[in-house]
Amino acid sequence: MKKKTAKVTEFIEGLHKYIVTHPQFRKDTSGKSETQIQTEIRPLIVNYLERYFDKSGVQDAVRKAHSAFYWEGQEGKYGKERSATFGARNYPDFIIDEPYVIAIEYKQSCNGSTVKQGIGQSMMHTLTEDFDFVYYLFHDQSADKKIEKSLKNEKEKQIIAEMWSKYNVFIRFV
Repeated sequence: MKKKTAKVTEFIEGLHKYIVTHPQFRKDTSGKSETQIQTEIRPLIVNYLERYFDKSGVQDAVRKAHSAFYWEGQEGKYGKERSATFGARNYPDFIIDEPYVIAIEYKQSCNGSTVKQGIGQSMMHTLTEDFDFVYYLFHDQSADKKIEKSLKNEKEKQIIAEMWSKYNVFIRFV
């Protein structure tokens, strides 16, 4: 497992904050598919990378951001050459490979089982050592936000903390 640093934590926390506070981030996803929301999130991630590389002094921050970002199904080094685990390729929704190797998973549902499915996928990304870190964003579609509210429970707090400390999986709910 790759060692966490304050810089990688700051980067992932910054990415999360940038996405969920951006005016184009859809708060109500009812009636929209996961794929539609992922399509809306994609440019937000690229824009965050552009800003990051620009602040870091990279000459062509836009080009650098685009070359460091991949999405599920895109051709290239994260395409079909991935090795299979349990008979399936380990392929996240999005990939950032600079400045850190981060898999990004996005799920939405009103069902807690989908949360667990995403956690399992996220763990596979780091356990197979295909990725150093995972940012997992879950959009709670339940009417009363019961999934997001469950984060107040001690068991859920413990699970979220252990996912980050033991498996490098950064989980956030909206």
